[in-house]
Amino acid sequence: MLLLAPFVAQSQQDADYNIDSAAQYSQFLVPNYEWIGKAINDKSSEYYYPTLLKRFAEADTSLTIEDIHCLYYGYVLQKDYNPYIRLEEEDQARDILNQDKVTKKDAEKALKLLDKAVEKAPMHLRLYMYRHYANSLVYGEESKQVHDDAFRYVALISAIAASGDGSDFETAFHVAVVAHSYNFMNYFGFEPTSQSLQSNEGQQFDVFPLEENEYDLEELYVNVTPCLAYLSKQFKSSENDEVVDFGPIDQFDIRVGRKLTIKLDKKRRGEYKFRVIKLEEYNDTVELNDTEKLFAEDGEPNTIVFYCVNGRWNDNRSIVLLVMKSYCKEMLAYDTFIRLEGSAEFQSTSNNGIFPGVLGTEIWNDPINAIRISHLRLMK
Repeated sequence: MLLLAPFVAQSQQDADYNIDSAAQYSQFLVPNYEWIGKAINDKSSEYYYPTLLKRFAEADTSLTIEDIHCLYYGYVLQKDYNPYIRLEEEDQARDILNQDKVTKKDAEKALKLLDKAVEKAPMHLRLYMYRHYANSLVYGEESKQVHDDAFRYVALISAIAASGDGSDFETAFHVAVVAHSYNFMNYFGFEPTSQSLQSNEGQQFDVFPLEENEYDLEELYVNVTPCLAYLSKQFKSSENDEVVDFGPIDQFDIRVGRKLTIKLDKKRRGEYKFRVIKLEEYNDTVELNDTEKLFAEDGEPNTIVFYCVNGRWNDNRSIVLLVMKSYCKEMLAYDTFIRLEGSAEFQSTSNNGIFPGVLGTEIWNDPINAIRISHLRLMK
């Protein structure tokens, strides 16, 4: 909290800085993406994005809250913006650091992986959490490396903190990455009891009812519009009702209340890439003994259809279902990860595989808000 104080104090004091058309910042540093786009692309501007990124990489403590604001929300406007990016280097580093006993040699290996991940996604908070820990094992808790990563983490948190007060739609906090909501809540000690996606005046919000807290907030409102707009660019239908195709991927996160249709693409060493050809809302509660109705129509050849939905047993017990049917010829294995309500991390879980023409159902009693499907491969 004390680390964040200088940034927050400055955001309240200087929020009305007067640079060209930046007068819209009256109380909070609310992102105006049109203005930010002009500022970060102007080579003569102090907010020129490559300059800000370089200073951030150097842990330049003279960065102001306005600098950090343009850096963090300017990420949304970058060509490589991906709020759902999956980094193999991060996965490998996390596995190393999550061991019961992590040696200095282990930490050094994790650091090399995390440095590569940061190059690909410098605005992703979790990378600095992992690197902070790894640096403490290699260089010591009072080292410059540890303090630099703490500065970077707090700087990005402060950009979010300066964007609102989180009390309603109008003054919601703004995030560039959905997972940052959880990092932010964890930093301030907020404990969400659930999460719902809500729309208001064309904007999209994650709303989190909270446990009792020192700020007396009953609910936390987070604007996630850029994140969902990113998904829309990839998966919503165009005017001709044709799905925009952004190429083969090997993983997708599907929220509860969605229907996902994928088509197998490239195979390499027995593992398939796939394309998302349709992503639709499906908010009905599904009875466990009535899942066949979801597949009244046959799917296209070489596709797999998934429903991630709220379900119910005949005793009215609430559950989460992943119901699938494959229109492929192959028997397939895949990896499943679940994200619990109030958590930023996915955890591994088991599954039964995918079989041609067979209706498959996975059931969870846990309060899940998303399921990750990855690494489709031939079943051995």
